[in-house]
Parts: sequence; structure tokens; C-alpha cells
Amino acid sequence: MLIPSRAQADAFCGGPPTRYQRIAGILAPVILLASIAIILTLWHRLPEQIPTHYNASGEIDGYGGRGTLLLMPIIGLVTDLVVALVGRFPQSWNTGARVTVLNRARVYRLVRDLMADLRLSMALLFAGLGLYFASLPEHFSGWIGLAIALLILVPLLRYFISLSRLK
Repeated sequence: MLIPSRAQADAFCGGPPTRYQRIAGILAPVILLASIAIILTLWHRLPEQIPTHYNASGEIDGYGGRGTLLLMPIIGLVTDLVVALVGRFPQSWNTGARVTVLNRARVYRLVRDLMADLRLSMALLFAGLGLYFASLPEHFSGWIGLAIALLILVPLLRYFISLSRLK
């Protein structure tokens, strides 16, 4: 199998990554690693048992060891790695539009922007949840559900609106 040159790969993927895409690619893992560092800094102040689950009323109904706080940022790092790897294979992308020679560069740039948005959103989501639980809340706040929905929906809405403007 021949390995394409950078110019061939850029042409196939719709051009080189934009500044925003490069920044998001760096910032997402940095956010997640920073949240791990913060949790580890707080480690000695955390109790051995912490709340790990809340029922529909926002009340604690599950406990676990403080190591479970690291789960969210670690899941975020794995998710970020998977999204970064998928970003290298445009033929695997389900773009929501018919990709032609004429629109390929624009569609692939939009998809790469979506992936950059999702990398940042998921980094904020997983890091934020880890840090939120490290604050040992007695009740699960309703604003967390809204924040989760917005972090997922806003990038998708931005993508689909941009894609609908594509002619």
C-alpha cells in the first residue's frame, strides 16, 4: 500500500487543517490532562468514599472510591483519541451530504470543524464532570444536564446549519 504525500492527503481531506482545528487538537487533551492534574492535587483532601451516582431527583444513591473521579477525564482522553484517529480517515465519515469532486473540500472542512468542536465539547464535558464530582456535591444540579445537552447539541447544530448552506 502506498502512503500518500502530505499534499495528496490534504487534497483528499479537503486541505490542511485550519488554525482552529489545530488549536482544538491541542487544547482538548490539555483540558483533560489539566483536570486530571487538578483532581490529583486535591487527592489528599478527598474522602475515601465519594458520591458516584445520583437518582432522578438529584439525590445520592451510589458511592465509590475517590479513584472514580479520574474515570471521566480518562474516558474523555480515550474519546478524544478515537475522534482524532477517525479524523484521519475521511472515507469513513458519514457527512450527511453527497460528497462530489466539486464540494469535497468544503464538506470535509465542515466535518473537520465538527470534529474539532466535538473534541473541545467532550473535553469540557468530561473534565467538567470530573471536577464537578470532585467538589462532592450533595445534590446533582439541574444545570449540569443543560450544560451536557448544550455541549453536545451546539456543535451538531452548527454543523448541520453550515451543511444546509452548502450548495
